[in-house]
Amino acid sequence: MAENPTHQREFRCKHCDGKILIPANLPPTTAPCPHCGGVITSPGIGEVPAPPAASQVPTPPAAAPPAEISAPPLPQKAPEAVAPAEIHVPLEEKPKTVLPPPKGPASEPKKQPSQAVSNAGKSERSGLIPVLLVVLVIALLGFGGVYFASSELGKHVDPPTVKNTAGDPAVNEANYIRIGWQNDAYKLLHNYLDATSTEEKIPYILNGKALAAKIEDFYGGGVIVDTDTPADAFSIYELSEEDRKRGLFMMIYDQPPQFDMKEFFRPLASLEVQYGVDEADLLLSTVARVGNFAMEPLRVHAFFKRTSEGLKLDWEIFAQTKYRRLQNFVELPEVGQKGTFRVFIVEDVPTKGQVVAGTRTYRVADPANTEDTARINVKVDSEVGRALSIINWRGTKESQPITRTATVELSWAGDAAAPALEISRFVCWEFLGLGGQETPATASTK
Repeated sequence: MAENPTHQREFRCKHCDGKILIPANLPPTTAPCPHCGGVITSPGIGEVPAPPAASQVPTPPAAAPPAEISAPPLPQKAPEAVAPAEIHVPLEEKPKTVLPPPKGPASEPKKQPSQAVSNAGKSERSGLIPVLLVVLVIALLGFGGVYFASSELGKHVDPPTVKNTAGDPAVNEANYIRIGWQNDAYKLLHNYLDATSTEEKIPYILNGKALAAKIEDFYGGGVIVDTDTPADAFSIYELSEEDRKRGLFMMIYDQPPQFDMKEFFRPLASLEVQYGVDEADLLLSTVARVGNFAMEPLRVHAFFKRTSEGLKLDWEIFAQTKYRRLQNFVELPEVGQKGTFRVFIVEDVPTKGQVVAGTRTYRVADPANTEDTARINVKVDSEVGRALSIINWRGTKESQPITRTATVELSWAGDAAAPALEISRFVCWEFLGLGGQETPATASTK
């Protein structure tokens, strides 16, 4: 190895054992090794560095720079310009590089641009993490507050203030005519149907004391059984608001026709009768009729009227509809027999072959069993004819029939061979006792 010039000296890197040439008058300086990049400090003037051990293995540079070594201050006089020393490296070593002269005290190595950008990105990301954590905490607190408010809103909130209307007669009356009457009606109906004698039923009947004799005569003084029409089977029927304000209420029992299967044994007709070769005789056609094995439908109208003593049941229309009194009266003529009925009445066409001059024909029907009807001829110039003239539509400007509710007295007149059904007295429009009242003129004709 050639000897070094007098103006230069050499030392070896403690990391890679690379030879480094530095100016002879260079004070101790810390800088990266030109061979391996490790941080090293040059020896002072007159110092001879100890060669590294043979067994020493070069180690990579530490992740963090070592503690800075304070260098003695430079002399006040600027050093003479010295050309950078060339570093002679063997062929197997890296090319020689020139160690730049120191510019001042020992300083840390400069970071590469990529490393600086990476560190800047890490710094920005590390700065965003706390912000994101704060936003997340605020969001969780907000959601928690909303959940708490929604879950606790209906638990500890005071109920809305309700105006006490117990002393307001108008409100109480409106509630009663809307639904309040229903409980009273069911209770009354239960008590009436459970009663088994006239005396027990009188307290629940409208004008019960005045009708006591009539009711006793109707039931014949025996035990009254109304279990076939239980109160729970009645349904509410909403009358008009005007009727309810007048204290009129209504319930209906409606049972469709049913078959009694234990008696449903119809005789079989012969093949000749089935195929129309022979006619069925009277006995076969009678006992084989399906209607003979069907139970009659049962429809009952229960009208209630509000009185000073509470609700009362109108017995007359209850008994008329349940026991089909109108049908029995019409189908079993008996001269001189009379009866008062609540009916639907409408003008009708006369029966063919029974047109009578100076009369108009009217049809009366039971309000619950509308198939129970009868046609009746009424003289136009009679008191009844004048009362019914307001519903005449045949030969007038009215284009369709007018049906009204009325209370009439029917009777059978004529002789036993040819009885005729008549309206002997027109009592009133609507049902008597339920909005209808006898007029003085009609009452005087009794």
